[in-house]
Amino acid sequence: MKKSYIIAAVLTLALTAWVLGGYFLRTVGKEADGTTPVADAAPTMRVAVRTQEAKPVSQIVVAQGQAEPNRTVTVRAETLGQIAEILADEGSTVAAGDVIARLEPNAREARIERAKARLREQESAYEAAQALGKKGYQTQRQSDQIYSSLQTAKHELEVAMIEQERLDIKAPFEGEVLTVPIELGAYVDVNGEVATIVDNHPLVVSVQITQQDITDLKVGQKATVTFATGQKGEGKIRYIAARADEGTRTFRVEIELPNPDGAIPSGISAEARIPTGSVMAQFVSPADLSLNEAGKLGVKTVGKDSRVVFHEASIVMSDASGAWVIGLPPQARIITLGHGYVQIGEQVQVAEEQGSTGMDGSKEAAARLTTRRVDEPTAAQ
Repeated sequence: MKKSYIIAAVLTLALTAWVLGGYFLRTVGKEADGTTPVADAAPTMRVAVRTQEAKPVSQIVVAQGQAEPNRTVTVRAETLGQIAEILADEGSTVAAGDVIARLEPNAREARIERAKARLREQESAYEAAQALGKKGYQTQRQSDQIYSSLQTAKHELEVAMIEQERLDIKAPFEGEVLTVPIELGAYVDVNGEVATIVDNHPLVVSVQITQQDITDLKVGQKATVTFATGQKGEGKIRYIAARADEGTRTFRVEIELPNPDGAIPSGISAEARIPTGSVMAQFVSPADLSLNEAGKLGVKTVGKDSRVVFHEASIVMSDASGAWVIGLPPQARIITLGHGYVQIGEQVQVAEEQGSTGMDGSKEAAARLTTRRVDEPTAAQ
């Protein structure tokens, strides 16, 4: 055997004996002092906690949508003719029954006069037939024929009068004239477009609600709407679709808002906020949130036995500063520093944050914390 191998073996044995000797000396010393050996002590972590109580928080469903008119109609001509007058301009407001445009009468007045003359003639013939019938000079069949002619004459006069009335093309309801695609002197056919009228009072905001939130809504529920123009309004839900859209799996919900002066135009984007009640929740910063082994979002707290507890949390509402969550106990000791280094069920040392209220209601000063284990030596040591 080479000399170098022998030297190396001796040095190894000596080093092992020195280490074991020191270990047993430390163990004996601990036992002699009556303390637990370091090897038997479970190392613990020091964490910072913030003790807080749950507060009532309003639950709000927020949805994006757009403003729509209450009603929109395309006014069409019911008879053909030449445009004689245009009485409503684009952008003007009309009341129900106002004349938008008028057609030339042409031969319609003469047709009415002919129908009136024929009616008078048939009425005289019917009266004469009645008198002859009483004397027995008129058969019942002849009387029936004359009566039928009288009814036809009445019908022809009614049709002529209706045609005369259709010369005035009227607004069906109050609203604003959006378009008037006709010109003076132009001809329009039956069903030809004359004007488009929109009714923006009340205004309707249409939004799409997810299937998770639709059960929290009901007709008559109040809502606050903010429009892209910066204007705001308050209204109520007037309609909830009974079936989800097959493509998006969302439900159409309509919110009705008063808009008497028409200050809010239709067609613009809007955001609706619909309160659905209140819930007791805890406010946490994004740094307080963590995931468990199953990937569930939650918050780690410290129980009364100083052990780490994980609570699955659901976010009620959030902003840039943090989130309101449910799933925590009414009073919780939330780990704000060190939660990433401790395991669920692990016993920890706790230091309350400055100004935080402890479980017993007292104020405890916060210690300067690190994420080291307490059995690790510090730089001073």
